[in-house]
Amino acid sequence: MIKRLPQEVISRIASGQIASSPTAVLKELIENALDANPKRVSVSVKDPFNFKVVDDGCGVPFSELPLTVERFTTSKLSSLDDFNRISTFGFRGEALYAVSQFSRLEIKSRHRRERVGGRLLVEGGELKELTPIPFSGGTSVSVSNLFFNAPVRRKATGPRERSRMERLFKKYALAFPEVEFRFDKSFYPASSLEERVLQLLGNKVSFQELKGSTFLLLYSREKGGVKELFVNRRPVFMPEVEKLLEEFRVKSFILFLNFPPSSVDFNVDPSKERLLLKEESLLKELEEALSGEFRLPKPKGGFVKASQRVELTSPLELIGSDGTLLIAHDALHYYFFDQHLVHERVNFEELLAALKRGELPLRKLLPPVELPLEFAETLDALSVPYSVEGSRLKVREAPELLTHADFNSLLKGEPPESVAAEACRRAVKSGYRFKEFRELRQLFERYLRCEEREFCPHGRPIYYKIKKQKVYSQLGRQFKLKL
Repeated sequence: MIKRLPQEVISRIASGQIASSPTAVLKELIENALDANPKRVSVSVKDPFNFKVVDDGCGVPFSELPLTVERFTTSKLSSLDDFNRISTFGFRGEALYAVSQFSRLEIKSRHRRERVGGRLLVEGGELKELTPIPFSGGTSVSVSNLFFNAPVRRKATGPRERSRMERLFKKYALAFPEVEFRFDKSFYPASSLEERVLQLLGNKVSFQELKGSTFLLLYSREKGGVKELFVNRRPVFMPEVEKLLEEFRVKSFILFLNFPPSSVDFNVDPSKERLLLKEESLLKELEEALSGEFRLPKPKGGFVKASQRVELTSPLELIGSDGTLLIAHDALHYYFFDQHLVHERVNFEELLAALKRGELPLRKLLPPVELPLEFAETLDALSVPYSVEGSRLKVREAPELLTHADFNSLLKGEPPESVAAEACRRAVKSGYRFKEFRELRQLFERYLRCEEREFCPHGRPIYYKIKKQKVYSQLGRQFKLKL
């Protein structure tokens, strides 16, 4: 029989979507603190079930303290039209209500215009105390014994939860460098964005800056594990943006996107970490900037065989080589390529292609190599013959380039090192001068066919580019774009 659920069950289900973990609870508290326009935010974490967030923001009037833990009460929305101009983190009026259902929640606050503060205590959704108290100002929210009435959720909280809470804290510290932040004993004074990045990340990654009217991108082509994306200073997930950055081979990034509130919908899921862009063109400026900054221009009209003796027409025009650097330019930039690394990348991709096509002769492996059954597809892709023996794959012979160590690399999801080593061995060495410019151009054309053109097989950057305008200005010349 279908029946209506009791209100207390409905409340617990809805609240569980918001207070899904200690990190999710901390997220709501930090966002509430930032919505109060503070100069300082402090987070203290005794353990994932007991923590506190304090800010020196505007505070809550004493008469309104009980409303903070009532569902669907908020000062940030009053009508449906307000959804089109949301500029705060919170807007649903559910967060503190949800937290109060699963914890012992204490809120102390004093509004800037009031002389006396107040203390509100709620346990498991039940109001226990509301009293006036002397308080310095701002708001202090303490969560104690989180999930005391949800043992399964408490048990599911893993040992790394505190680390996740600290990582979340750092996201907001990164988005608000003008605010002083504390996390237990760690202190981050108010600063510029550049200084805040150094405070949080140190010198792990050396970022470059790309700036537009709707975005600020700090990026690196080095693998640093830093991937932070903010829309209107809210940390979010946007797979389409990460895919775009990956396409331009951006390995590490901190990206701030700033869009009109009316063009972004954060009311998609309870966490507000996903969003909808109401206009696809919002990312166009970023894509155009990336296209100009990162991608090597593609040849016009495709490539032709050398035997046809037709010149290659490309936005990149080869200038020459000094034996170490191969120099080219386009309308806006000069490019300096490491000639050895260019040849190494060409050799690597051509050897890998020959390996996959089964064009390399086979040799016996002594002893044979055994691999899990799930690696059959990988071996097929590299034209490596094998037999299935029980629950294992046995490889008794392999293309001559592959060694026992390469199969260990494949198990780790890494490319075969011997192919990279052979590519390096076959590449021209620093100082080598081609006898004819035609040979140099043919190497460059082969390089432009490569799928990966940013890094050599061992991860070194292949080229450096500089804007012509910068070079011209150093020489006292005025740069004029020639199209």
